[in-house]
Amino acid sequence: MIGLALEGGASRGAYHIGVIKAYLEAGYKFDGIVGTSIGAINAAALAQGDFQAMEEMWLELTTEKLFDSDVSKLIEIGKSKWDMRYFTDVTNGLRNIIEQRGIDTSRIRSIIYDFIDEQKVRDSGCDFGLVTISITDKRPYELYLEDIPDGLLLPYIEASSCVPGFKPVVIDNNTFMDGALYNSCPVNMLIRKNYTEIVIVRTRAPGVYRMVKAPEGVKLRKIMPKRDLGNVLIFSPEKIKENIELGYIDGMRSLKDALT
Repeated sequence: MIGLALEGGASRGAYHIGVIKAYLEAGYKFDGIVGTSIGAINAAALAQGDFQAMEEMWLELTTEKLFDSDVSKLIEIGKSKWDMRYFTDVTNGLRNIIEQRGIDTSRIRSIIYDFIDEQKVRDSGCDFGLVTISITDKRPYELYLEDIPDGLLLPYIEASSCVPGFKPVVIDNNTFMDGALYNSCPVNMLIRKNYTEIVIVRTRAPGVYRMVKAPEGVKLRKIMPKRDLGNVLIFSPEKIKENIELGYIDGMRSLKDALT
C-alpha cells in the first residue's frame, strides 16, 4: 500500500499540489492520505478524487479571499517598511481582532465547506487522517476517518487548520487548534496502518515535525523544497504558481530517483 503524508504550512500547501501532480501523472494512486492543517485540507480534496478542481482552486486563491480587510491590511503592512503612517491601520486592525477573540475564519470555512464533500471522502475507500489539538482536554488528537463521527469531518478539518491567532474551532463543547502544534506531518499515522511505502511532502513550515524511523520493510520517500516557499499567510497568485511548479519539479526528481 502507498501512502501520502502532507505537512502543514498554509500558503505553502501549494507545493503539495505540484508534487501530487507529478505522482498522478506517473500513474500513482495513494491508498491512504494524511495531513495536518493545510495538509489535511489538501488530503481530503485528493481523497475525494477532485485533484484538478483543487489545483484550479489554489490558482485562484488570494489573501483577500481568505481574510477580512483588517487581517489583509495587517498582512500587507507586514510586508512593507514600517513608519508612523501605518500606526492607525495597525491599531484598528488589532483592536478588531482582539474584540472578535481571534482572527475571523469565516472565509476559510466557506472554502472548506464548499469544496470538501464528506460523503465523497467516506465513499472513496481511501484511508484519511488528520491531526488537531484539544485546548479543552490539553491533548492532541490523531484521527482517522473512522474515528470521526458522521457529519463532523469538515469541522475537524477546520480544527486541524486553526492556526494560533485564529478563532478556535468548537466541536461538541471541545475547543480545538492547529495540529501542527503537535505533529505537522503525521507520517506515523500511515505507519500504524501498515503502509509499506510512504511519500512525505514537507514545506518547512513552522510547527512540530516529529521524526520517524521506518520500520523494517517500510520505505519512506521524503520530498522537501530546497528554497523558502514564502510567508505562510500571504496567498499571492504568483507565489502559489511558483510553488506549484517547484513542487512538480521536485516530485519529478523524486520519481526519477526512485527508478535509479
